[in-house]
Formats: sequence, structure tokens, C-alpha cells
Amino acid sequence: MVLALILILLIFIFLAFFVGKNLSNICTFWFFKTYTDLSVTVIVFIAFAAGIIFSLLCYLVAKLIRSSHESEVADARKLGLKDQKKQAKLDKKVQKQEEKFKKKEPKPSEKSEQSSIESQPKPTDKVNIEDRIHE
Repeated sequence: MVLALILILLIFIFLAFFVGKNLSNICTFWFFKTYTDLSVTVIVFIAFAAGIIFSLLCYLVAKLIRSSHESEVADARKLGLKDQKKQAKLDKKVQKQEEKFKKKEPKPSEKSEQSSIESQPKPTDKVNIEDRIHE
């Protein structure tokens, strides 16, 4: 804290000497109009202020660009998460449908019994029917 105070005092002393030694120096300045007999000190302070303003504008533009880029990234991330959730829901539905389908399918032993009965030729004569009854 004390060092900061000393530094600020040194800067003020330097500025006082700078302004005091350059009061008699004058020059012409053009900024869309020609200004004659301006003090060099005034020109230096104008340049310093213009530099601060330009720096702040650059900082604000960069911050706006970064925030818009971050919002685009966040939107894309949200969209990706939404798609993942939809895909997970669809996967669950498909899995439930597969489980229901598997439950409805007859067991393999039942299939073989049915297929052997169904695969036998169906008799149409009376003789074949009577033979089958006696067996």
C-alpha cells in the first residue's frame, strides 16, 4: 500500500515537471480542423485519453465477441444433450418393445412340438383318419 502511494506521488511529480517545462512549447494540431498554438502538454494528454478510449473499445468488442461465441457453444451443447436424451428415450422404448416381443414368443420346446404336429400331413381320407385314431 505504501509502495503504491509512493509510485503515484512519483508519477505526479514527473507530470508536474513535464507540464512546467513544456508550457512555452506550442504546436499546430489537425483533427478535421487545424488548431494552431496548442500546448504540447495538451496534445500529449489528448493522445493519452484517446489511447485509453481506444483500448476500452477494443476490450468491449472482444468481450462481446467472446460472449456471443460462448453462447453459441452453450446452445450447441444444450442441443447435443437434448439429442442424447431423445436417443436414450428411444433406446429405452426399443428395449421395452424387444422385451415384450420376447415374452410373446413361444419357448423353443413349444415351438418344436407345434412344428412336429403341424408338419405332419393332414389326412383327408377316412381311412387315414381311422388309422390315426387306432394308433
